[in-house]
Amino acid sequence: MNYSPDPWDRAPAGEGFYPFVKIALDPSVTTIVGANESGKSQVLEAIEFGLTGENIIPRDFCRYSPFFLQDRELLLPEFGLKFSQLADKDVAAINDACGTGTTLEVPDEIAVFRVNATPKLRMYMRHGDEWSMSHIKKPSALKDLHIPLVYKIDARTPLPDSVPIQFLASGNEEHAVGHRGIRSRLDMILNNRAWFGSPAVFAENSETIRTALDAQDDGDERERAKFRLARTLLLDVAKLPAQLFEQLSEAIRDGKHGYAKSIVDTINGALARSLNFQHWWRQDSHFELFVEHQEYHLDFMIRDRTGRSYSFDERSGGLKYFLSYFVQYLAHAAARSSEQEILLMDEPDAYLSSSGQKDLLQIFDAFAFPRDDGLRPVQVVYVTHSPFLIDKNHAERIRVLEKGRNDEGTRVVANASRNHYEPLRTALGEFVAETTFMGNCNLIIEGPSDQVLIAGVSTWLRRRSTSELQNLDLNDISIVPAGSASHVPYMAFLARGRDVDKPAVIVLLDSDDAGNQAVKKLKKGGPGEKQLVAPEYVVQLAQVDGISTANPDGVVGIEDLIPLEIAKLAACRYTEEFAIDADLNGMLVIEETVYPSPKGTLDGLERLARKHLDDESFHLDKIGFARHVLAVIGDEAADVAAIAQFESNFRALLKRLAGMQRSAMRVQRQELIRDRVNRIRDRFQTDHESSAKREAVTLLIEEIRSQLDESVEADLVRDELLIWEREYKLDDDPRADVENYHQFLDRLRGLAYVGTRSVQQGVPTV
Repeated sequence: MNYSPDPWDRAPAGEGFYPFVKIALDPSVTTIVGANESGKSQVLEAIEFGLTGENIIPRDFCRYSPFFLQDRELLLPEFGLKFSQLADKDVAAINDACGTGTTLEVPDEIAVFRVNATPKLRMYMRHGDEWSMSHIKKPSALKDLHIPLVYKIDARTPLPDSVPIQFLASGNEEHAVGHRGIRSRLDMILNNRAWFGSPAVFAENSETIRTALDAQDDGDERERAKFRLARTLLLDVAKLPAQLFEQLSEAIRDGKHGYAKSIVDTINGALARSLNFQHWWRQDSHFELFVEHQEYHLDFMIRDRTGRSYSFDERSGGLKYFLSYFVQYLAHAAARSSEQEILLMDEPDAYLSSSGQKDLLQIFDAFAFPRDDGLRPVQVVYVTHSPFLIDKNHAERIRVLEKGRNDEGTRVVANASRNHYEPLRTALGEFVAETTFMGNCNLIIEGPSDQVLIAGVSTWLRRRSTSELQNLDLNDISIVPAGSASHVPYMAFLARGRDVDKPAVIVLLDSDDAGNQAVKKLKKGGPGEKQLVAPEYVVQLAQVDGISTANPDGVVGIEDLIPLEIAKLAACRYTEEFAIDADLNGMLVIEETVYPSPKGTLDGLERLARKHLDDESFHLDKIGFARHVLAVIGDEAADVAAIAQFESNFRALLKRLAGMQRSAMRVQRQELIRDRVNRIRDRFQTDHESSAKREAVTLLIEEIRSQLDESVEADLVRDELLIWEREYKLDDDPRADVENYHQFLDRLRGLAYVGTRSVQQGVPTV
């Protein structure tokens, strides 16, 4: 390996070269991934230390470094940060910081380093290929370079269950007393009323009273941090005036309940307008955050898709933490900082579910690409150990760290997304995001090479600013390879044939004999010949409009979407990587040589390569070929016309798949059968608490039947309704009361779950 040192690659003693660990940060969002003890969190500390120069201490130095103790001196860790996109106005700040007193041309890049050797604070400037070093004599001048300020989201402070009203009004932390503190003070007073019997008794016990009040638990700093976050939400985000909470406190104290309720309604209206939370929390489009007042506190409440209300302490911690991150984002946006900033966040996934982590990606994206033109973008760097917090749409943003052995230190893995994120499998332990049915929607395809192409091209198109209508959001869809066309129907059964809750599924198949057979099996359906995937969610490649191919037989496999110029370059790269003494550059790749027989592009290329190499054992691997296709389009080594044709073909395919996905998700979001039945049940029970006429039950059954679809679950409900009609003799005397009405209500309450009970029969219990 040829090592060419950078000018700052000096050992702490100043002798010899010792390279720094270099991590290139994405201008928008960088995801740091690594196994335990790989140095992920230290990256964030290094960025902060490098930017601020504050709080750097010897104990942060690498313990197994040979320089940990140098000449009986404990050294400090060394950090450097490189900056680009400098402007003319920055030259004056550089001159001021370094005291050069000369007129400089604008550097292409600068690097600011904090090291142990003198000068300890230095700046390297690059003009063309040349670097020069200067001593930073005036560190305070660096702020005029607009070096980013460090901004952090507090990942350890959730939104509280309640917040003191008086604290909202004043902001004075003496008023930051929680429910428990108020209750303990009241109990102390009520249990010792004799202390307040007369001025003389009160004076006699004043020191005891003062000591008792001081001894009451005022809450720790963590609780006060929660209260401050709630105040930020209500005053900074919802933009409510502090005087409003003073008015609320007075209204409650004076017993003006109508006025107090009106103020609370105003607060809730402002919360709804400022949060627009349904856009960010995709797990529940009916989610609503509101407040209710108590004597001294506002309680945060939640209303979900069931229409029921819950207090915060009845919900999982994940929602509280997501709301915390969201509120801090909105507060930062409301502040409209004019400074360049970088957001650092260490493992924000710790408290969030997989869905919550995917929603958090939206917040990071909003920091980096603000919707409001008046906001400055914030560069985001976060550390994660979770596959759900990796944006699969942007593999170029991922940085994978590995921990070396002994004194090797941390290593940055090059090209973390190669082999379909293979380095991530090791870093995360298990990368499950595309091997199980857990996405909002699942795209079942034939093989892993289809997966590599679809995911890779989707990312490539996104970098070319392709409309979301013509692309797939890889964070919202799981691409599931079945292994072959013959296995696709079984994969559909695994996804949708075994449970009441059926994830959305769309299917893409080749237009060959195997694909045709798979379509027939999907139409026939699974057990009971019930269709598992509706025909409109199954497409073969030849059915996609707008695709042009050189194959005279039309589009057979996904490789037929690739123009021959790109296919040849990919095949050449493949042979250069995997074959010995094999060169396909001289191979004539035209329509007549590739398609002499009715087969797809890949088969034709393999046959042509065997002939060119005079090697019948040569095999053009589908996954390897797909990877090199992505490499070719990535550096645009093919001619412009071929790239344009490639882009047009895959835009057409992904547009069709994206449309199918949106349609499948709309159906998925429709009310489930059990929800429809339960809604009808609740209304019936309200109208008929203790008894009901047979005709009322007949009308109930008619209404339930009108809400059923053609699914297996609906058939089970229909069967149960037929049993009711017979057992309760609904046709005999419609005006008579239903016998055993309480038993009937029990059966009505269980009606919505007959499908669930059916699929769970025979499942072993623990």
